[in-house]
Amino acid sequence: METFIYFVSFPIFFAIGLRVLMALHIENKFEKMKLWEIKTAYFLLALVIGHTLAEIMIRISELVTLWF
Repeated sequence: METFIYFVSFPIFFAIGLRVLMALHIENKFEKMKLWEIKTAYFLLALVIGHTLAEIMIRISELVTLWF
């Protein structure tokens, strides 16, 4: 069940994280014309955010199953 929760929640949180990061306009912190580095930073940060939030969802589901 944990694997199912992870593989459902990870892409959702990855997409949300990527969208939020793009809205923050982090590219202003990078040098001009460094498009590859900017996109890589967005992708890696969104992966970390997605993984972390998916793991939190697993922990929450474990707590809920303990209560019921």
